[in-house]
Amino acid sequence: MASSSSTRRHPPLRPSSTTNRTSRGVEKRVNTPALSNDINDDEYGIASGKQVPRSYLLKLIKRSHMNGILNLASRGLTEVPIEIFADEIVEDENQQRQKSKTPDFSQNDTETWWNRESLKTLDLSSNSLTTLPNEIETLNYLIVLNIQNNQLTSLPDAIRGLRALEKLVLSQNQLTILPDGLFYCSSLLTLNLSRNHLTKLSNKIGQLSYLQDLDLSENEFELFPKEIGFLTRLNKLTVAKNRLRALPHEFGGLYNLRSLDLSHNQLTQLPESMGDLINLEEIYANANRLTIFPCFNQCARLKEIHMADNQLTEINDNELESLLSLVSLNVRGNKIRNLPEQVALLPNLERLDVTNNDLADLPSKIALNKKIKNISMTGNPLGKIRKDVVRLGTESIMKFLRNRLTIDDGSASNNDPKTFDIPKTVETDDERKRRLYTEHHVVRSTGTFDFSHKNASTLTEESIELISKEKPSHVNLAKNKFTEMPIALVRLADCLLHLDMSSNGLLQLNSQVGQLKELRFLDLSTNRLTDLPSELSSLEHLQIINLSMNKFVRLPSVLYELKQIQEILANDNQLVELDANGIMKISTTLCTFNVRNNNIQRLPPELSKCTLLKSLDVAGNPFKLPRPATIAKGTQAILEHLRNQLIE
Repeated sequence: MASSSSTRRHPPLRPSSTTNRTSRGVEKRVNTPALSNDINDDEYGIASGKQVPRSYLLKLIKRSHMNGILNLASRGLTEVPIEIFADEIVEDENQQRQKSKTPDFSQNDTETWWNRESLKTLDLSSNSLTTLPNEIETLNYLIVLNIQNNQLTSLPDAIRGLRALEKLVLSQNQLTILPDGLFYCSSLLTLNLSRNHLTKLSNKIGQLSYLQDLDLSENEFELFPKEIGFLTRLNKLTVAKNRLRALPHEFGGLYNLRSLDLSHNQLTQLPESMGDLINLEEIYANANRLTIFPCFNQCARLKEIHMADNQLTEINDNELESLLSLVSLNVRGNKIRNLPEQVALLPNLERLDVTNNDLADLPSKIALNKKIKNISMTGNPLGKIRKDVVRLGTESIMKFLRNRLTIDDGSASNNDPKTFDIPKTVETDDERKRRLYTEHHVVRSTGTFDFSHKNASTLTEESIELISKEKPSHVNLAKNKFTEMPIALVRLADCLLHLDMSSNGLLQLNSQVGQLKELRFLDLSTNRLTDLPSELSSLEHLQIINLSMNKFVRLPSVLYELKQIQEILANDNQLVELDANGIMKISTTLCTFNVRNNNIQRLPPELSKCTLLKSLDVAGNPFKLPRPATIAKGTQAILEHLRNQLIE
């Protein structure tokens, strides 16, 4: 019995149902495409730019359906995968797409169309693409498109369909011409066309009115159309390493420009309108053929001037008078023989580079400028400054000039050294005259009267006299304690374009504001306003008004009477509703509308009829429709939702 029992065979253990369910669950998780980790860049040598298998690309495209970001950089592509534009991905080339459009609710949640994120960022850089398919126009929600470092020779006109596109990078390609469709991408903020073979810029460039950063460097441009001056929101413009011979006079219309690079061109002079760039902070014009130093008469914010390797022979006093913010002046490699005394009066100058010019001396009064940190002046035929002084650097040069200045004043004494910064507690008549002269000069040269941060509730008699005489076009009264608009501003009715009264204590706005007929910009933010006077409707040229951070419950009806209003900023108020009829009155001019962080219960569908509306910010309100997900997609998605409501 014992032996028989020992040889008895037991049936194999049968896995329990729980074990089966667990194993099936593990298998299901591993095979789920969205959670699979088998995409390995190193396996295909992605860094080397080798062509990758189609199955690998399809996995990347599927992954982009979850977050709206597709990175196909350095994948060895010779053409754009058509699956990017497809509604469904076919992994097997022999597999036929289902003809039935009935949704399959049994499929995995991550693959369903209602969970799919629209493609917003597409990176195709560092491949071997020669063209883009016309299907590119189907990417309605694309915001960023990077195609740099390819072999594109042209772009399809279908690119006009990318109305939501904000950033387009096309650098390092073989482009020779741009399609008209590109200039219909009206939401573009950044456009990079550097390192191509472009020779002509279309006059339709002015249609990209929201453009902030434009790079046209390393092309073959010789002239620009006057329409480039219509890019009034442009902050940075780079056109270095072209063949530019001149700039249009309309260049002065780029009044928001902060950075300008004109280096390595063939410019012989800059237009006089360059002095109208009131926000310009830095200009690079190295390696041109400039013979005349430009007059930046209204560029009060200009901090850096780089004009090395040109053919400048002189700089006049009047060309430096308005440069009160200048920090760095680089004119090395020119033919300048004399520096004007005005250089010594630049209050913020820190770096002066006059290397390789024809200077024989420097103005002695430069020694009085205590902010100077670096002076470079080697390579000049200096006759009045010893070479050993120059060789020892800035401190030695400043000491030499200081000693010479003391001797020139006839007050050289070892026991009584000359000082230049004796504190004065009482302003003498002469000092007052000099101060007033300086203030008048600043307003006259910049066109701006800056009375901000004064903790004042009224304008002083000196200030009233100043603005009455100099007639500034820009007045800044921000961050004070004004409770009403100063009546004296009425004296500027014929010239005032820009008025900033933000961060004061305004309870109401004077009716006299209606007399400022030429006003274009009005900033009343961060006050305690609840309404606006009806006289505001007289401002026929007003384009931008900022009412943010006040106490408005409804937008004043007078806003809807402004014939040229383009931007209304009313965020962070107490708005409870928007007037649909009023919005219709300004539907043909309104471009920017910000009502973020209010108490609006419903968005009027009539907003979708604003044909020029490019920026609509309605976040932070309690309405249920459109949903937060729609709001997060941006202006076009919100307008589409409102348009559908209007149809219903």
